[in-house]
Amino acid sequence: MTLKQALQEAYASGDADGVIVTTLEVDHASLDTAILLVQNVDSELGEPGDTLALPLEEGGPKVPHLLCAFSVIAPGADQDGPTEGKLQIDNVSDLLHDLMKGVIGYNEAIRITFRQYRVLPGQIAAVTGPDDDTLTGLEMTPVGLSADRAEGIIAWPDGRQQNVPTGPNAFFDRDSHPSLFT
Repeated sequence: MTLKQALQEAYASGDADGVIVTTLEVDHASLDTAILLVQNVDSELGEPGDTLALPLEEGGPKVPHLLCAFSVIAPGADQDGPTEGKLQIDNVSDLLHDLMKGVIGYNEAIRITFRQYRVLPGQIAAVTGPDDDTLTGLEMTPVGLSADRAEGIIAWPDGRQQNVPTGPNAFFDRDSHPSLFT
């Protein structure tokens, strides 16, 4: 049995010893590389500013993630349609303030990805990839930045501006579907 299978079995059986490690990837056109954070609750993984190496995909190389306190409410849906989520990153003044200031003035959303890793105590080095519950394609458009935190609303892109009948995002084009345009 592989470690991943053992972790899945432990998670399915309600193993109280397993730990969920949540990571956050913040990407924007103004950044040279994405900001990679790992949620550090009560300094259980280390001190703020330390890094933890985790792979971004199954079998991929491990890349450093900065330990930081953040909280997230994932977007969802109710009877009225999609609901927005919320993201709050603490201690921005020490760790991310200058990077986050760089996104001001761009007319482009900040792209957000959440990944979760199931880890048995003392087995963080054995992690080979994130679990299947990764949230990708989220955007954070209204962002508030203060001396000690960054916070904003996260959601999937507004579908009303995607897959439109004409233009660069058209779902039917003249070449592939000529009968629609006669």
